[in-house]
Amino acid sequence: MNDPALKTGECHVWWADPRDQSIDTLLSVLSERELERAATYRRDQDRRRFLTASWLLRNAAAAQLGISPADVPVERRCPDCVKPHGRPYILTEEPLHASISHSANRVAVALTVAGPVGVDVEEVPTAPVSELVRCALSKAEQAVLGVLPEDEQQAGFARMWVCKEAVLKATGHGLRIPPDKVEVAGPREEPELLSWPLDIAPATVRIRALDPGEGYAGMVAVLTDHQAITVTQWDASALRDIFLSSAAPIAA
Repeated sequence: MNDPALKTGECHVWWADPRDQSIDTLLSVLSERELERAATYRRDQDRRRFLTASWLLRNAAAAQLGISPADVPVERRCPDCVKPHGRPYILTEEPLHASISHSANRVAVALTVAGPVGVDVEEVPTAPVSELVRCALSKAEQAVLGVLPEDEQQAGFARMWVCKEAVLKATGHGLRIPPDKVEVAGPREEPELLSWPLDIAPATVRIRALDPGEGYAGMVAVLTDHQAITVTQWDASALRDIFLSSAAPIAA
């Protein structure tokens, strides 16, 4: 197949639209636990995003491992309870780190062998973000965002937010750490973690901006000592061909 085995310095990010696959297709590869969790969602759009993320994770990991999507050993663990939710783990002998995210009509799955990974995608808000800014950004970050033209501030906030989410998902802490305690570079700069309250050197967190499409912001973060992380983005439509060696990556 054209998708080469992941090397240490590589990260693959897969994209899907939850409207593209039929429910039967999504259900066909999921585990009993995943189906049980899907049934707990009350809103159809939330259920479909979860199903799509689970389907995409299994198919992308299967393409990497050379096994059937239904046979991918996925486990979800929550640090706060015993319920099978939280970040996904691929239970393979050699580490295959995974992360998922979804917002509106975009679903993302990140895979890498380089180290713990976090991916985040968010729809750019259309309403004023002043309330979000006050609770999510530090004073220094608020000042950086405040100098942007007003019509750029929603997109600027979204870019900074997904950066914070990605790094906190990579560590597994998520929003148990207040986001205003995590400082990142401004929206016009290359993504970078500047400071946070964890005993992990910010310099070991590699962050790359993603291209989820117009109206969205996306980031992926990998915890690794390797200086260079190459991110390749793929569309889910390639999965139907990947085992026939005819998939091609979208622009990184």
